[in-house]
Amino acid sequence: MKTNFLKGLLIGLITPLIGFWFYCKLVLKSEVDTAYNQLLADNLLTQVIAIAILTNIIPLFVFNQRGENESLRGVVGASILYAFVISVLYFV
Repeated sequence: MKTNFLKGLLIGLITPLIGFWFYCKLVLKSEVDTAYNQLLADNLLTQVIAIAILTNIIPLFVFNQRGENESLRGVVGASILYAFVISVLYFV
């Protein structure tokens, strides 16, 4: 039971990183470190991180279809953690 929550939490933390990587490669057409520095300079980093978190919808639907409620809670927990990080980054 607890391992399913941790599995969902881990997937929920990794999926937005993959989404950010795809955003940098496909939309910005640059390397991640260059895009990160540019987004930080343009004050757009929090908006792009928020877009990357939307990729958590994929594991949410998958876990919901399979009926894996503990894994689903882990993904939601990771999304809430990312929302807290975005709030801190936005106001600092």
